[in-house]
Amino acid sequence: MRLLFFGRRMTMGKKLRCTAIIMAAGKGKRMQTAVSKQFLPVCGKEILAWTVDVFEKSPLVDNILLMASADGKEDVQHLWDNYGWKKVAAVLEGGKERQNSAANGLAAVEEDTDIVLIHDGVRPFVTEEMIADSIVAAQAYGGAVIGVPAKDTIKVCSADGMAVETPDRSTLWQIQTPQTFQRDIIVNAYEKAEKNGFLGTDDASVAEFAGHQVKVVMGSYRNIKITTKEDLVITEAFLKEESLKENKKEQTAPAEKGNSVKKESQEGKAESKDQKKVVIYTDGACSGNPGAGGYGVVLIYGGTKRELSEGYRLTTNNRMEVLAVIKGLEALKEPCQVTLYSDSKYVVDAIQKGWVTKWKANGWYRNKKERASNVDLWERLLVQLERHQVTFQWVKGHADNPGNERCDELARGAIAAGNLLEDENYQMP
Repeated sequence: MRLLFFGRRMTMGKKLRCTAIIMAAGKGKRMQTAVSKQFLPVCGKEILAWTVDVFEKSPLVDNILLMASADGKEDVQHLWDNYGWKKVAAVLEGGKERQNSAANGLAAVEEDTDIVLIHDGVRPFVTEEMIADSIVAAQAYGGAVIGVPAKDTIKVCSADGMAVETPDRSTLWQIQTPQTFQRDIIVNAYEKAEKNGFLGTDDASVAEFAGHQVKVVMGSYRNIKITTKEDLVITEAFLKEESLKENKKEQTAPAEKGNSVKKESQEGKAESKDQKKVVIYTDGACSGNPGAGGYGVVLIYGGTKRELSEGYRLTTNNRMEVLAVIKGLEALKEPCQVTLYSDSKYVVDAIQKGWVTKWKANGWYRNKKERASNVDLWERLLVQLERHQVTFQWVKGHADNPGNERCDELARGAIAAGNLLEDENYQMP
């Protein structure tokens, strides 16, 4: 078992402190509405409120600073009072330009903060996964931004509108937020920019000006910045779609509800406010299938990271995927609220679609003739799902997800390291 940390060296047991600066000082001239766009209601809630709620729920974010215009501070304060956000530390006045507002926010970030996330208040479709991925990447690289590959061909045009260059689209990304940095890096970058009169288009450009590399992490095409009236139509459609999905979950069988194995075991648990919120990434790998295999796990609690990995002489990829989940959950010393990311459809579907419950009810048979595989591991996993409140999230493998990529590195590294263990319960078909 290895204990490693990304980025700056940290002492054992030190909790990584993360502060989110949410930009809500814009006027929204392109929206052409009397009310600034961040205060426009969509599906019963203000756009800014949808955004802040995501950071409020993230187990990795400790503090939130809200940046407002001089004439918008009262409105932002009203939202804070109305929704009762507990992580919001202050409503601060922004500046003339976005960069000035970010600088004001950075000046208010406490010195013991390790990671700073800067996010547009009118990007309500940011997810907890994006937040976690950007934090992991910022620790590894110093700075990270969320983005997506450009879909359209991009033209460089002259002042009179004539196309003069067509960049290679495969190298172009549309950059989103959050933009996430180790605190010292982004604070020093903004100080250098101010000293030299540099005005960037985003926080990453400021960091780049100061000589820092920035990692681009895959985001989502849904993570739009609401700028025009057309964006409001898209936003309402997305929110209605999400609402329908939630309603569908409420109407599904108990085995599927909330990604739990049993309604009574997961929903019936008393949810303690003192329960730790943990993020876990897992992955399994196999050299040949069957063949030598390994698993990798990254556990995140409050930003403190712990890494686990082991290799086995003869096993299968599916066994390593399930074992990775088990090892991650077994490493927790007390019942926790866990968000678990895996790129294994075998694992995630087995839980979310209630397959495991059905197999167990059928005496561990998938159907009348076919026995379920890896029963020993599923039984161990069910024990952990009774102990913890676990929400499973599938992520696409090898798609620039830092947590998933790190787990893959750990799993393959465990195979290559030798001294492989015996998977005693694996039986050759």
